[in-house]
Amino acid sequence: MLSVIETPDAAISGSVLDGYYGRVAPALKEAGILQPKDHSRAAVSLVDHEDEPVNLVWLPEHRAYGYFSPTAGWVSVPGDQLATFRVNFRKLIGQLVERLDLSPRSDAVELVPDLLWEVGDARLPGRSKRTSVWIGRRLSDWATWKRFIDAARMRPAPGLRIVLSFTPGNRLPTDVHLGHTVIAVRDVADHNGLAIVPELLAARVAAGTQMNDDLITMAADGASVTVRGARYAFSGSKQRAIIRQLYDAWKAGNPELLTAEVLESAGYSTSVNTLAKAFSGRTDWRDFISEEHGRCWMFL
Repeated sequence: MLSVIETPDAAISGSVLDGYYGRVAPALKEAGILQPKDHSRAAVSLVDHEDEPVNLVWLPEHRAYGYFSPTAGWVSVPGDQLATFRVNFRKLIGQLVERLDLSPRSDAVELVPDLLWEVGDARLPGRSKRTSVWIGRRLSDWATWKRFIDAARMRPAPGLRIVLSFTPGNRLPTDVHLGHTVIAVRDVADHNGLAIVPELLAARVAAGTQMNDDLITMAADGASVTVRGARYAFSGSKQRAIIRQLYDAWKAGNPELLTAEVLESAGYSTSVNTLAKAFSGRTDWRDFISEEHGRCWMFL
């Protein structure tokens, strides 16, 4: 199913569906997740075990479409295998999020036609605030990724936004837009079906979703940062805003920032003019953040 979703048209021919995925095809059709789109005049050979499709012709005496096989002669192709089936995303997304505590509980809103949807705000186990949830497909395609980034800029994340991706994790871009954490559906779905498991999703969000070997990684909402395997948690929204700014600067290769600008962007008053004041009551931030001469930066 995930392979079909990632094709440009999110479609599969009836002959391929029944020939290669016959075990699950009836359930997908019955659930309405795959629906007939149109009819094809090509099919995968039913007798010659070739991967290449063969062109079909109408033979009046058989009153059926089919093709001539060198080994079996005339082969009629059943009518249901002539159909092309397309993913019904309304049905699919409904099944995908059925276990999530969503508000509002309604149909997904299409943000980018056929590629990106907003499904609502989810209350995840262990998190007090609801989290915005989007669902996207073909995010490994550069044009699609750019449209996703444009949509994220038009609708900024209110703290944290989870983007459930039908694209496998190892094909996802690592340069994720601020406030967004992109998680592959296959990593947090029930493998006996196609539904997100809330506990798995919450665990992935808490652990962060960096897919590379960076020595510094950060949860998308700035709630924690991991430096050389050591994890540092930050509960206050203003402290998290500082961490996000410093991490983004470090990730971009220009780590030094003006302390005054960082504090202002984080929402501190003018009386808080140093990171020492902003992080008052704790000193562990100094393990990976330096501050001197009005500037601050993350370091390893």
